[in-house]
Amino acid sequence: MKKYLILLLIFIGSACSKIENNTIPFYPVYLELDLTYEDKDLNNLFSSKIYTSKNINSAVEKAGFGGVLIFHGEDIGYGAYQAYDIACPNEANASTVVHVDDTGIHAICPVCGSKYELTGSGFPTQGSPSKHKLQSYTVREVQASTSKKLIVTN
Repeated sequence: MKKYLILLLIFIGSACSKIENNTIPFYPVYLELDLTYEDKDLNNLFSSKIYTSKNINSAVEKAGFGGVLIFHGEDIGYGAYQAYDIACPNEANASTVVHVDDTGIHAICPVCGSKYELTGSGFPTQGSPSKHKLQSYTVREVQASTSKKLIVTN
């Protein structure tokens, strides 16, 4: 019995990490992005676009807690497109939102200064005050006969 307890404690201890669970509350996310016409700029590598309740069809689409950032990076095993809530998880306030920096591959919070890797699942960079990664959302690429779409959901 002691052997199982020791193994359980080792497993629990090794499962802990520096990055804590997200602080962003659940808000519905549903976006349909048209990569053929309206959102064709997202076809460029390392491009990004932010969607909020102000620039979506709010009768059908939902933009999460603070808004949704779509990033087109390289496909390193989980798809070329990533989607993140733009609310800084360190601040956990819908009006405190990150913006993409000049490199195009980081998002920065103007309040706490946390810097997040858009190419690496939204984790904070080394030295950032935040211990939380950006809230990520599911992105599916859908190829139709005449168009290509992204469907973003949570």
